[in-house]
Amino acid sequence: MEKVVVHVLDCAPLAGHEDACRNVVAPMYARRSEVGPARVRLEALGGGLLARDVLGVVADADVGYGEYGKPYVAGGPEFNLTNDVGMVALAVAARPVGIDLEEVPARYRDVEDLITRKYYDDAERAAVGDGSTRERRAAWARAWTRREAILKAMGTGFAVDPRKRPEVLLGWELRSVELGEAVLTCAMDVPFEMRVLRCDALSLLASYC
Repeated sequence: MEKVVVHVLDCAPLAGHEDACRNVVAPMYARRSEVGPARVRLEALGGGLLARDVLGVVADADVGYGEYGKPYVAGGPEFNLTNDVGMVALAVAARPVGIDLEEVPARYRDVEDLITRKYYDDAERAAVGDGSTRERRAAWARAWTRREAILKAMGTGFAVDPRKRPEVLLGWELRSVELGEAVLTCAMDVPFEMRVLRCDALSLLASYC
């Protein structure tokens, strides 16, 4: 059976250490860390640290991109990266893999209802219902991450619209776990085992300083 290792980093401890991080990550991650909300900036740096530690990425040229923008490392393993709620997760495997991380909404709003009605199937809509409980909102996040993970494993993202081509969502193996107030899902086209490894941000940074 195939194996997927997911490296998860809580980026919050990197606050106050941004300059040190920028000195050790590939320039593209440093650039991304200079725009947007504070949480997103830290996620960019956390992604850079994981990319260096797990994939050996130290320069922008170390990463290539497929037709639809899916990143790859020449000669390296298959991987996929996601970030949300102050966390970064990097999935590594021997064959194409997709990963997505999504916060469980604190409340069910018009935007979640719109996505549910547009993208979810009957069983998923029933599980979400009116989104009045955390369990229902977690079902919303689980359904969304499954779509994202599949499309990322395909390497197309939403360049392929699952509403127009629902068959692309069939036949995938999926594994989901809750990480605090977020749902993480991995997708692969064959059965797999998923192992989640928690990484310490400051220890990782210290190893390169």
